[in-house]
Amino acid sequence: MENEEGRKHRILIAEDDIQLVDMYKRKFDIEGFLTEIAEDGEKTLKAIREFKPDLVLLDIMMPKIDGLEVLEILRNNPETKDILVVMLTNLGSETVARKIKNLHATDYIVKADFTPLEVANRVTKILNERAEARLK
Repeated sequence: MENEEGRKHRILIAEDDIQLVDMYKRKFDIEGFLTEIAEDGEKTLKAIREFKPDLVLLDIMMPKIDGLEVLEILRNNPETKDILVVMLTNLGSETVARKIKNLHATDYIVKADFTPLEVANRVTKILNERAEARLK
C-alpha cells in the first residue's frame, strides 16, 4: 500500500511477542507495507529515528521502556509528535484506555479481540483517513 508520495507505507511493529510479530509482519508484507520490527522500547525509539515509519503498532508491555513511555516521548518531540501510533494491549481496562487517550494515541487494540487481518484492516483504514485529511 502506498502513501501520498507514491512510496509504500512504513509500519514499525514494536512488540516483544515473537509469534504475534511474525503474524503481523507476514500480514502487513502481504498487504504491501514495508515493515520493521523492534522488540523493546529502546529499539523502538531507535527504529523510529532510522526507519521513519508512517505508523507504529506499539505494544504497551515491553522490556526496557514500556509502550506508554515510548508514546509520551514521541508526543513530546516535535519531529515525532504526528506519527500515527496504534497501541496494542492485553489490558482492556478503563485506566489503560484513559492513559492511552491522554497521550493522544491514534487508536488502541486489545490483542485478544482482533486477528492479524483485522489489525491490518484497521491500520489501512487509519492510513487512508490520514491521506484523505491531508488532501482537504
